Amino acid sequence: MRILILNWRCPRHPKAGGAEIFTQQIARRLVATGNTVEWFSAGFAGAPPEEDIDGMHFVRAGRQGTVHCRAFQHYRGKLKGRFDAVIDEVNTIPFFTPLWAEIPAFMLIFQLAREVWWYESPFPVNALGYASEPLYLRLYRRSPVFTISKSTEIDLRRLGFDGPITIIPVGLEPVSVKAGEKSAVPTFLYVGRLSPSKRVADIIRAFARFNTLVAPAELWLVGDGSPKFVDSLRQLGRQLKVEARVKFLGRVSDPEKHALMARAHALLMTSAREGWGLVVTEANACGTPAIVYDVPGLRDAVINEETGLVVSPDPNRLADAMRRLWLDPHLYSSVANRAREWSHDFSFDKAAEIVQDEIARRVA
Repeated sequence: MRILILNWRCPRHPKAGGAEIFTQQIARRLVATGNTVEWFSAGFAGAPPEEDIDGMHFVRAGRQGTVHCRAFQHYRGKLKGRFDAVIDEVNTIPFFTPLWAEIPAFMLIFQLAREVWWYESPFPVNALGYASEPLYLRLYRRSPVFTISKSTEIDLRRLGFDGPITIIPVGLEPVSVKAGEKSAVPTFLYVGRLSPSKRVADIIRAFARFNTLVAPAELWLVGDGSPKFVDSLRQLGRQLKVEARVKFLGRVSDPEKHALMARAHALLMTSAREGWGLVVTEANACGTPAIVYDVPGLRDAVINEETGLVVSPDPNRLADAMRRLWLDPHLYSSVANRAREWSHDFSFDKAAEIVQDEIARRVA
């Protein structure tokens, strides 16, 4: 099959994230099984307009605000005969392929933005985005959809989607480190962007409470964000008198990340919402359970009381769960072992097979 992927970012884009990693891993496997893949995305400084990577052909035009129009201009009337299917990847704003593709169009969406608008955009952009999202997404209500969690499927059904929705299991590359010796003091870890919608401030507040009520501990923050926002997190640490125990580690390599995951006692995630929370599954593979907020995506990535703990979105509840895991060795051992076992169920090979079979069925 000949497949076109539309995503405003390619894997080499400076703002590429988990969605692009996931898509690239699936696309590589589609190519390996004999399919042809072209990926259209926005350009960025130093990027060639076209290049081949991992057997895929990449085409770049426009920027974040114009890439959707450029895709329409580039492909309108030229898809039929060149491609058998198009994957319209929705990262907040879609490419509206049901209006112009003329070939089977699949929507790939990891999560709805919803509450994220209030955290990441100023007024009135946030209000406009929040109100308009259900409207423009309804253009896809009869299109075949790929997503990665039951939470996102439920959100789409609530918006009136009545077409086929296929849940793809998240993929996970083999982790090079084994579950090993934990740090000598209680150690908690966050991995991801340092941005308002991730609610990292809640983690720092919970950590400060844990230090006061339980024992001196360490918090490792892996990831980067805007200097202004990171400074606000550092200031919060100073206000709560835990600045010496909160380590801002920035971006790290995958081997370094996995080594940190293996040494930490628990991963903490407090996002407003996620598509799944792949770092949760990565940490599980390293022998580390997660404590997460009860929000879409994160509640899918953790089986409460089995592979970790799911708590109400509140720093005090998070601190209580941290205390519970630290003080109950039997519970900790149980969830850590079950989490590691569950992580073995996830692979990109399985995910790619589901995608290929569903596209082939629809195209046929």
